[in-house]
Amino acid sequence: MAKGNRISIGVAAAADTTDADAYVAQSMAQIGADFVIMPLVAAAMDEQAVRQTVERGYFATGELAVRSATNAYCIVGSLAHVDWTGSSGDVALVAMAMEYTGYTGLRGVVAPTINECDPRKDVEYARMLLEHMGLAVARVRIGKDAPDAWSRWNAVRHACNHDARLQLVLEIGAAPDAAVEIGQWRAEPVQIVQIATSMFTKNRAGYPVLTRAHQSAMLEWMDLGVALAVGSDDGETAMVSDCIKYLRHLAAQREAQTGADDAASAEYYDVLQTPLQPLADHLDAETYEVFEQDAAKYDAYEDAMHRTIRDLSSGHNGRQLVLTVAGAGRGPLVARALQAARRCDADVKVYAVEKNPSAMVELQRKNAELWGGCVTLVHADMRRATAVPERADILVSELLGSLGDNELSPECLAAAIPLLLAPGGVCIPRKYTAYIAPLSSTALFNRVRSAATYNEPARLETPFVVNIHAANVLADAQPLWSFEHISTASEKGQRSACRAFDIRSPSLLHGLAGYFDAELYGGVELSICPATHTPAMHSWFPMFFPLMSPLTVHAGDSLAVHMWRRVSDSKVWYEWALRVEGCRGCVSAVHNLNAHQHWIDK
Repeated sequence: MAKGNRISIGVAAAADTTDADAYVAQSMAQIGADFVIMPLVAAAMDEQAVRQTVERGYFATGELAVRSATNAYCIVGSLAHVDWTGSSGDVALVAMAMEYTGYTGLRGVVAPTINECDPRKDVEYARMLLEHMGLAVARVRIGKDAPDAWSRWNAVRHACNHDARLQLVLEIGAAPDAAVEIGQWRAEPVQIVQIATSMFTKNRAGYPVLTRAHQSAMLEWMDLGVALAVGSDDGETAMVSDCIKYLRHLAAQREAQTGADDAASAEYYDVLQTPLQPLADHLDAETYEVFEQDAAKYDAYEDAMHRTIRDLSSGHNGRQLVLTVAGAGRGPLVARALQAARRCDADVKVYAVEKNPSAMVELQRKNAELWGGCVTLVHADMRRATAVPERADILVSELLGSLGDNELSPECLAAAIPLLLAPGGVCIPRKYTAYIAPLSSTALFNRVRSAATYNEPARLETPFVVNIHAANVLADAQPLWSFEHISTASEKGQRSACRAFDIRSPSLLHGLAGYFDAELYGGVELSICPATHTPAMHSWFPMFFPLMSPLTVHAGDSLAVHMWRRVSDSKVWYEWALRVEGCRGCVSAVHNLNAHQHWIDK
């Protein structure tokens, strides 16, 4: 419900509000709200009144707070105060209310609060939502701090077969010291967070403020694009207005602190991207342009080349060093290699090997206009670059993918090193390691399943590159396997691993997040792992390995993750499977068996 990049902030009307149009006018003019959560039906409707309304088949005017479509664009109808017991009368009343919501064009309807319903009726509750979800956007309201809040939501979600139309209104405890940790709710489809004025305290000037912990929580919700709604049981309009002003102040501070790189990265939050096939396909200019903007990555590469040249120069008695860039692209590493040589005041002969004929055009231009013709250009696939006249002391490449090896750096370098690197030479990078972590993300699961359902059925077993955002990592990432290029000996590319994870909190497991780190040379490292991420580096987003069927896990569960990197003569692919230890039936299928859905061409 965020309005563009602006956070949407609204007001939750009290359950006894009777005139929506008057309340909306006041909320917009005096309170400055963007939307209103408004009771649909009168709070005073008892069992007999419900029965009479259902028998009549329509609402009497006096039974509704929302009596027209005049302000429908800014009203979210609410049945949160309805005492839903699962009786036929309750089901019929909710059905009438959802149909009326669709008729008036309201922004949606908030279903009765799960926590206040009989847990034995969760399946009936889910059926009620499913039956009438086509009439209106259904938002399930739940009190975050109830002991069984997440379990109740998860039960309803499962009964609804993970319907992507389900959304959450999350009500946070009303006390200033209420729990604030977002935890697993970060991975859920929360659209509105509702807070009470009683959560605020007053500063010395008498204005409402939040504790630092609550400020952090509100900023995190804003970062997720979740709308905020302020409610007051005593109907104190001035207090609600001041609270909204305070939240807008927080939002303005957040926006002012968002840098250009952060804003650009946000455009790709939870967007599924198919991994590159750099050996099968030639990259286009736009892709090169994006990669070349990453100063942090190229600073690290230059530092690594500088250290390597410095170390090798001291043992070569002034002999000219040879440095080959394998996979030069449009030349960013070549430029940094020349700069590193200048910093060392060393005599370095530079070769640039590139297979993309279009990129060769740019390399020729830069060699003539920027590098003074000092670089020897070789048009060849590095795996078959026999035209390079001499072997290098230093071989540099940037073949790393989001999992380290997923763009086939091991296969490329296994063939290139014997051709291009002299015995005792240095390969940059020297080593890289793949990491994996269990992940919960309703947003990613819905996007993968939606795409698979309508367009590409193969996508449920396809790994994606994703700027993971609306998600919860359930345990610290662990290393899977490593590739080293310390000597000219080639490594086999096939790998397998099983890693055990201790789950931190109850969650629905939707897949795996993949990361990598790399040692370039002499302590210079790159990383996209959450705990060690290289500052300001944005060339790589993590990998996401989805599950066809999510698994429910609980705090303290031990999760076994099985991963395989399989290799044939023509392709490389990944397979994955998960098992919750000690839980019968809590086992996933083996995904992408024998590359039947996804592979990387050699």
